[in-house]
Amino acid sequence: MKLDNTLVQRGALLLIFAALLVAALPAMAEEDYDDDAGALPNYSLGLAIGLVDPGGNVENYYTAGLRIRLGDRDKNRDRASGGIRGYLEPEVGYWTSDTATDTLVGVNLLGLVPFRHVDYFFGVGAGVHFYDSDVTVGNVRVSSSDNRLGMNAQFGIDVHVNDTLSVFGAGRFDLVQDSDDQVQDKLYIGLRFNL
Repeated sequence: MKLDNTLVQRGALLLIFAALLVAALPAMAEEDYDDDAGALPNYSLGLAIGLVDPGGNVENYYTAGLRIRLGDRDKNRDRASGGIRGYLEPEVGYWTSDTATDTLVGVNLLGLVPFRHVDYFFGVGAGVHFYDSDVTVGNVRVSSSDNRLGMNAQFGIDVHVNDTLSVFGAGRFDLVQDSDDQVQDKLYIGLRFNL
């Protein structure tokens, strides 16, 4: 039996994401906080790699986002104060296939629920997809470029390694205007650097 390489990649990424979630569950249940539990960052940079399904084929996906804390940045910075914190996240994303390339420039509004060792986040966003396609029809090569509007919903977890670094995993669904399959499913993992 021959396994499809993209199926293996997708399964491996899903297992890593599930392992992060399982590792985070005991920490998410903790309610006691230490004085050194760390402060929530005002800014953080996330870099990730993952998989996208833009309509039948699974492709590699690369993304980067800069989180900017909303509201009073000096108030409720400690993890022990509880509640949901708001973040604005400008982002760029990229994937390519044999026939198409999609570069995303967008912004997300995120809610973050802090715990001692783990943060849970969820959010929505909007962006522009710069879409280029290159298809051969008969002996003629047809190229096209256009811009498409997109919206997304996402969720994920950050597992803290230390005060300045965390490993995160996220899943999201992008609705993209005028694409073959209007929903792009994305699953990715990465590193987040608190600035």
